[in-house]
Amino acid sequence: MQRFTIKQCAYFCAVAEQGGIAAAARVLGVSQPAVAQGIDKLEEMAGLVLFHRFHARGMALTRQGAEFHSYATDILASARKMENAAAEIAQNRRGSIRLGCFQSIAPFCVARIVREYRTLAPKVTLDITEKLQGELNDAILTDDLDLAIMYDLGLNPSLLSWQTLSLSPLYLIVPAGHRLAGSRPVSIREVANEDYILFDAPGSRDYFFSIFARYGIGPRIAFRSTSIESVRTAVGNGLGVSILSMRPVPNVTYDGGRVVPVDLEETLPPIPIVIAQRADRTVNPLEATFMDHCRQVFSGIQPGSLVR
Repeated sequence: MQRFTIKQCAYFCAVAEQGGIAAAARVLGVSQPAVAQGIDKLEEMAGLVLFHRFHARGMALTRQGAEFHSYATDILASARKMENAAAEIAQNRRGSIRLGCFQSIAPFCVARIVREYRTLAPKVTLDITEKLQGELNDAILTDDLDLAIMYDLGLNPSLLSWQTLSLSPLYLIVPAGHRLAGSRPVSIREVANEDYILFDAPGSRDYFFSIFARYGIGPRIAFRSTSIESVRTAVGNGLGVSILSMRPVPNVTYDGGRVVPVDLEETLPPIPIVIAQRADRTVNPLEATFMDHCRQVFSGIQPGSLVR
């Protein structure tokens, strides 16, 4: 395969467009011998006669030269695109990020992260996947994801590193009209007297049971789901009460029922929401910029949609 250079193609196109070596050299800002040598080398490598050379009247493309010119201009256009792309990559304005998000967190933040980031970096592709906690952990370790938004629930610092995006305090939800649906905070021990709707996602389940064990509570599990909205709908239908960390803005469930959020008397440890990556992997500048963007998004999420 012939190894034509970008410089040779640029010299050739300049001569073709200017009609001579002297004019091309002025446009390119190089010496006439450099242009002449470049054209001669290109013709030698290609095995083509690219120009008719007229004494004192400049140069004109041969039929071979005219055909070759279309390919040379394509090469120069591609080179300019590559140069622009390299600059954008260097400035963190082009690339791709594989982002995972815990499925119960995703409805509160992912669409906003994508919408605002498209404005900041329209040429960066976000490939987003929603998974459960353990699945996110595994996907990061197998390099199927670059970053993941998840809970700090038993994360292993020898395998993962992370930055906190938000703290998500626990609260109680009860059906509208329930005896605990007043304005005052209630004790978590009240859960022991009620049927309980369990958010049963791995990791989250263990966290809630650790809280119950701390207060000596053995909740009567009446319904369980890995979907926050299914938990809220069950509560809205009077099947029991539940404790959650993510708080949607409306108190209306998908099926039109109503739930009432109630503050807890006890000061329970909030669940950190973090953005994590594999511990032995260096975060590139594009990802670092994106992580800054995620922190800004979470800092602007109002209470009621995500309690901070």
